[in-house]
Amino acid sequence: MANNTTRSILQAYRTLTLSNANEAATRLKVIDNVLRNVLGWLDEDILPEEHVTEDGGTTYADYILKTANTAIVVEAKKAGAAFSSNGGNRRVKLSNSFLQSELGEAIIQARDYARKFSIDFAVATNGSTWAIFPAQRHDQVRFNESTALIFWSLEDALNEAYQEFHDLLSRDSVISGSLENALLGRSENQVENRKLGSYFSANAAQRLTNPVFHIIEDEVMTAFSDSIVDLNDESFEKCYVAAPESIKFDHKIRMNVSRRESVVGGGLLRPMKDRDAGAFYARVQASAVNRKPLAILLLGTVGAGKTTFLHYMRKVRLKEVFENTENKTRPHWLHLDFLVNSAGTSASEFIYRSLRDYINQDAFLSSYEQCISRAYWDEISALKSGPLFALKGAQDKVEERIADLIFKDYQEVHPYVDRILRHATSTNTFFLAIDNVDQIEDETTQSALFTEALTIARKLSLNLVLCLRQSTFAKHRNSPAIDAFDFEAVQIDPPRIASVLSKRFGLVRYMAEGKKGEFTAENGARVRVENASQIVDLLQGSVLGTEIGTRIEVLATEDVRLALRMTREFLERGYTNPGRAIEYHRQTGKYVLPRHEAFRAIILGTRTVYSEDYSPIGNPFDSRISVTQAQLLRLYVLSAVVAYASENSFRFVDGSVINENLKKIGFGDSFTSRILMDLSKHRFLFTANHGEASIGSSFVPSRLGGYVVRELTANFTFLENTLFDTYIADSHMWQELRAVSYSIEAERNTVEKIKLRVRRVQIFYDYMQTCISPLIVESQKRGLPSQWCTDVLAERRSDFRRELSRVLASARRNYGKSGQRRDVAAQRTGADEEEDLSRV
Repeated sequence: MANNTTRSILQAYRTLTLSNANEAATRLKVIDNVLRNVLGWLDEDILPEEHVTEDGGTTYADYILKTANTAIVVEAKKAGAAFSSNGGNRRVKLSNSFLQSELGEAIIQARDYARKFSIDFAVATNGSTWAIFPAQRHDQVRFNESTALIFWSLEDALNEAYQEFHDLLSRDSVISGSLENALLGRSENQVENRKLGSYFSANAAQRLTNPVFHIIEDEVMTAFSDSIVDLNDESFEKCYVAAPESIKFDHKIRMNVSRRESVVGGGLLRPMKDRDAGAFYARVQASAVNRKPLAILLLGTVGAGKTTFLHYMRKVRLKEVFENTENKTRPHWLHLDFLVNSAGTSASEFIYRSLRDYINQDAFLSSYEQCISRAYWDEISALKSGPLFALKGAQDKVEERIADLIFKDYQEVHPYVDRILRHATSTNTFFLAIDNVDQIEDETTQSALFTEALTIARKLSLNLVLCLRQSTFAKHRNSPAIDAFDFEAVQIDPPRIASVLSKRFGLVRYMAEGKKGEFTAENGARVRVENASQIVDLLQGSVLGTEIGTRIEVLATEDVRLALRMTREFLERGYTNPGRAIEYHRQTGKYVLPRHEAFRAIILGTRTVYSEDYSPIGNPFDSRISVTQAQLLRLYVLSAVVAYASENSFRFVDGSVINENLKKIGFGDSFTSRILMDLSKHRFLFTANHGEASIGSSFVPSRLGGYVVRELTANFTFLENTLFDTYIADSHMWQELRAVSYSIEAERNTVEKIKLRVRRVQIFYDYMQTCISPLIVESQKRGLPSQWCTDVLAERRSDFRRELSRVLASARRNYGKSGQRRDVAAQRTGADEEEDLSRV
């Protein structure tokens, strides 16, 4: 790095050495320049002369370099201090013998200052020699077994090994984890398993199945299945929803629910909306009847209902077109679901074998007289007038040879399908619908599938319907396979989740009407159910039009499949005492399952203790980067984006803006990329263009992201469950949370148990606020926009207090001083039921 800055620093050091300058001059003329002008540390990062008070005495750390992500103590000595005259190895073990030197003494002094400030890294320098080392470790490695990286001269640091020096100690490198990687061999500083779920999952209360669920299990599994395409036409029509989601602003969380950009330029049909539905069905019908070629690209978000829409169009809206058996030229429809394609089978092979299976099952296409002989007519004629002419007197042999030819093609699949469909599509329209391509993770396989499907459609004159997620199309839209085909783009907007659930409950009730059964109540009594549809009335009353229904809709983020799965699991496990619920429902005609119990069932899914890996909702309190300073980055970034979305002019936030602000407080690109990918993976954020999340993307918060920030961070049930899968770095807090958890397990009085649970959540909330506070402080200190400077947990504090008061009041009302449940079922209201926390 031969430039003016380097030359001036080197010259200043030589002058200081000759003049036997003191430490203050060394700091001013050399060390300050290296930190600021060579290594890029900002004024806001540098804390000079930080005092350390301990045991009644006060000393001063020369510098602390500090961001929200890292901190380094720099101990300065005067120029010319006898650290070393000859230099040595770059990496030096901090053994006792090495530390018995002037440089060793400076290292020990810097280490002790760092430990008093709870800082992990330190530097000892006389302006020329720079020793960088770990001051304290969290992985049980002793200080004397650690190593330091030493640049033995200023010439070495600024010229000969400049890149190494810069890549280790510059601001940009340090905030990206250079010290952790170089000195510890890893970037993580969380090495112990401090998650309550690891200690208490085995002792968690057994999740019980809803005792009445078995009576309607078959009906629920049928109606709430991810796919209803196998239902008969009447049932299918009963549960199809054509009304799209249309929320633009959620008043509860005061946030705009932004629509993402279209992935297709130009015209786009939206058949879920009335204005486009008729035109779209008319085009498909015209193609089916008049054999007008058609290629449709059916786009939608995950779980938007693309498959369901296709089957609705085929089975209901255009049923007469495709099932008119009197029309010899009736159109054909083959729906290929790549979810059922076995591993190792190529896309081409799967398509061809499926086409042959369809031919075999179709009366017209499989008829030798009507179709097969005509498809082979030219070849049969050529054989009869040529190679088989000599056998014209032996008709049986001629027919046998022709049969052998056709059978050989049949076994080889491709030539048989080619001949049959080329003939059929000369007079009949054939639709090939390719679905769930995007379930295939491998991009190479996906691209091959596109190419092969399009090639087959062109070759056989098939009308093609290709169903894709918008994100998959965004990834492949510039590929030659997509560009080569002239598609008509159609977008399926996700339906209202509440409408979908209402229809599905209606189908369950229809199927369960008149069904009898019995179950065992909480007290062991056998209860007879004369009409299972009454159970459905009870269950749907706890979902439709309730807070739980809203929660399911929010958590699903327009993914119908996810909403159905959450509802299935809730129905199976949400009710632990349906006997009293059914009796209350009979007397009053209404019953709402306690909302916390239903919410907990949704959060946990099939688990006994919350784990992000198995829950429909991610954990905003643990970024899972295993870096303590970054633990609350998910919540910090999400709350900032939600704050942007609360403004009327909001469209999206650029990833570059997020990255720039995180860099200012001390987090490098790798942290930003990881956080943005995880927030998108957990559906807290969406990319505006449906592409993969990266720093180069633009982002909008989902409605779920808004609820996490504005409501769930103060919700007792959410906090109590997520704390089990949150790392607790502070050893004192960890011991306190474990102790309270053991007390909860041992307590038998229900009121006292709930008090302890409230205490545990309060400890957790307070600790999470201490974790996010440094991020907010650094944001304010560095003048970041207001969206980044608000402590979301401080904002929610009053809501949190009210929530805890509600929980405690509920416990006292329902259990009193004795801690035993009061038998007041006959007098209880729906609100009272909702407050009952005993079964959580």
